[in-house]
Amino acid sequence: MNRPFVKPLSLTVAVMLSVSGCRSVQNAAYAPVSSVDQSQTIARPSAPALEPPAALPSRWPTRWGNNPDKPGTIIELDPADPLRPIHLSRFHQFRSTDIEYSDANQLAADIGITTGFKFKPEGPGSFLFIPNPKNESTPDLTKDTGKQSKSDIPDLAFKFVSATKIEAADMIPEITVTDDPDSSGKIGITVTRKGVNGMPLAKVSPDEDHVELQRTWFTYRDPKPNAQGVDPIGTIILLPGMFGTPDPIVDALENYWHHQGYAILRMRSHPSRFTESVVFRGSPEQMVRVAGKVARMNDDRVAEGAYATKAAVDYLFTKRSNLIDKPVILLGMSGGAMMLPTVYAYAPDHYDAAVLIAGGANFLQISLDSNYKSWIDAITFDFDPRSDRAGKITGEHRENFLGDYLKESKLDAYHTATEMADVPVLMLHASFDQAVPSSTGELLYRQLGQPERWTYPLSHELIFAGLPTQVARIDKWIAKELGIGQ
Repeated sequence: MNRPFVKPLSLTVAVMLSVSGCRSVQNAAYAPVSSVDQSQTIARPSAPALEPPAALPSRWPTRWGNNPDKPGTIIELDPADPLRPIHLSRFHQFRSTDIEYSDANQLAADIGITTGFKFKPEGPGSFLFIPNPKNESTPDLTKDTGKQSKSDIPDLAFKFVSATKIEAADMIPEITVTDDPDSSGKIGITVTRKGVNGMPLAKVSPDEDHVELQRTWFTYRDPKPNAQGVDPIGTIILLPGMFGTPDPIVDALENYWHHQGYAILRMRSHPSRFTESVVFRGSPEQMVRVAGKVARMNDDRVAEGAYATKAAVDYLFTKRSNLIDKPVILLGMSGGAMMLPTVYAYAPDHYDAAVLIAGGANFLQISLDSNYKSWIDAITFDFDPRSDRAGKITGEHRENFLGDYLKESKLDAYHTATEMADVPVLMLHASFDQAVPSSTGELLYRQLGQPERWTYPLSHELIFAGLPTQVARIDKWIAKELGIGQ
């Protein structure tokens, strides 16, 4: 990874952030903000009662092997081998290489699969990393360029690999809702999906598993040695935005905390199929019927992020036993902050504090309203399929669509954020955010129980451009909440 120079923009935004009144700080509260005495510390309530342990796995999507304790496996990489990111277009089917075959075979061996199987690599819209033997930069500067200098070589690199049986997967390219009766006289949903190597599912052999592979890449850095040697303060887990953005800012945060004495575990990007392209077509009246499918699809995607993060932490502890008794802090940015509450909910005993920057709750609302939706192109809605326009969903139909989605979802941050009451939480919120609409950030704030929040009258882009100027304050907040250095 190279580290683009971002100081001029950061300085510009720093001036904006330093202007009196530009930052609003709200202490943790469990009452309407207007009624809280900001000079006092507000005690957090006890965590809400969770489901009995025996029932808990029911909300977590299964993975190949049906082992809730091992949904996937970790595969080690050579930290000195640079990788470059690729974003598959909506019409690009990634073809398997020796790496994919090796990953699939290693996964099968590690989860105890002894029978034959066929696998399908990541599909259109996916984001993944491939070897970059010439160590060349990719032309797209909006994300990780893929070039790695000697000073940037991490101490560890690895990936989490899992798979989902195709018969159970909701990773389907097109869903059309119609009012036309089928041969049985029913009206409903038409699903167009692709099987292994283009084979229709009806022709798939029942004698072997057919699975969809997905992967999540991580890097790790030991804390920078100081005069007293290397005694890590703790581990900070960086969960970036979509496609690993904003890469230069994540680099800056990584570098800062690395020099402060923290071990840094960095998710390079969301799981590879997180942005896999799916199109929903139907009129606003019809589209309400697929709210459950959207919910299950998002639940599956954020669950994979939770599985990968826990597996990465567990693996890290086997490599660095001196980190086991030290605090672990989750820090999510944009899409990473949207996923963070679910990452926490999957393994709450692993994490001690959380910082959420420009995040939101209600994934469906974000998908409908974000000004980044065309760029991300993950889940697309066509509410006017008989014309060339995408159309809109408004009024009662929109309210029903959003409401039914939240009723069906189990792992949207709207639900999992309520489980974070027993850990310190800090939110950084951009009140003019249109990428993760500020209203969804307000919703996340309420679902978290109104923790401490710093609000800035900025856009999504500018809150991140100015983030390097705020990192020292975030560091002090972490130290205070966790009693570090006391």
